[in-house]
Amino acid sequence: MGKFLEYCKIAFFNIKSNKVRALLTMLGIIIGISSVVAIVSLGNGFKKSINDELASLAGNTIEVYSMQNDLDFYDSDLDALMKKEKHIVGISPSMTLPGEASYKDLKTYSMQVKLGNEVLDQASKYDIIYGRYFTKEECEYCEKVCILDKSSARKMFGTENAVGMTIDLSYGSTGRGTTFRIIGIRDDNSSQMADLFMGSGGYDIKAECPFTSFIDAIGLSGYIEGYGSIVILLDDAENASAVLDHTRAILEARHDVRGENALYVLDYNSIFSVVDSSLTMVTLLIMLVAAISLFVGGIGVMNIMLVSVTERTREIGIRKALGARTGSVLTQFLVEAASISLLGGIIGIVLGLGGAELVCFLISNLTTSKLVADFNPIFILGIALFSMSIGIVFGILPARKAAKLSPIEALRKR
Repeated sequence: MGKFLEYCKIAFFNIKSNKVRALLTMLGIIIGISSVVAIVSLGNGFKKSINDELASLAGNTIEVYSMQNDLDFYDSDLDALMKKEKHIVGISPSMTLPGEASYKDLKTYSMQVKLGNEVLDQASKYDIIYGRYFTKEECEYCEKVCILDKSSARKMFGTENAVGMTIDLSYGSTGRGTTFRIIGIRDDNSSQMADLFMGSGGYDIKAECPFTSFIDAIGLSGYIEGYGSIVILLDDAENASAVLDHTRAILEARHDVRGENALYVLDYNSIFSVVDSSLTMVTLLIMLVAAISLFVGGIGVMNIMLVSVTERTREIGIRKALGARTGSVLTQFLVEAASISLLGGIIGIVLGLGGAELVCFLISNLTTSKLVADFNPIFILGIALFSMSIGIVFGILPARKAAKLSPIEALRKR
């Protein structure tokens, strides 16, 4: 142990004596390590952010869509699914329509209205922060009530708490509509990820209304009897796959459309896994590019150590003439190469962590998305050990060259 510490002292003395050369030697290691650390930390943070965002949107729901114009779902279908599938805790019709919203004819806003029943409240992961959600009775009796998200309320009324206010809602193609009373305000997430996956971008106002109330208000109650899509609320997201298959089988049997691809069942969990694997693949590819810098840095370590052997030929000769063994000389140069790489790795880790935090800060302040870098201590430790191993691997050749020098030949060289 005492000899090893002595080798470390010699190594750091030589590094300190040639600061500029050592820094230039470390440069490739620093760039490579900092790139890998920053990329992995940002990649993991980005994956976690996306997965949390998507899970919050529809972590325990599946949606079923009719792919045929003459195929609609009815209340009897919803009752059958509730009775035959134990993992279903609620079902709602689902329809999203474009329209317009106005307040006292002051200004007209483009609107996206989501129609369903009281189950939609449980399917959403954003809480009601003011007021309440519409009830089963209000859906059955076609009460003209609605829910706005807080961004929409702020845009229309200048305040988030707009409970009790009334707005005029109308459907774009018919132009017909009526006055709805706001009974609740839902929290929302203004990130662009929600709009991307839920298709709600580009509208000024986002509202939720009872299906029967809005259809009646726009004069389509006599034309729309069934539903083109339904939202199914599960007891646990882990049961999504089983419920998906069972739901498809039940509905295909009830409507006699087996084998016709008449239904499309959307399982958000499968989307999550695809997104996660895609992001992992992108991160690995970028890491591969960054690893090239590590390889270049390793060659730099080898090059500078070969130069060091040439410069210190007489020193090596004197040490061997005084009885230093070949293994001692080999170890000394390996320790020096490893020290250069380890020091470069530590600097690279610090720069990588700092760079990742800076990128997160900029993204969080310049966009509507919040990104937090995910630092893995075990990965950081592994990177430090890996950087040291680069010095050892690429330092073997120079160390062997130094260790094999003949004392007599070494002392003759000047």
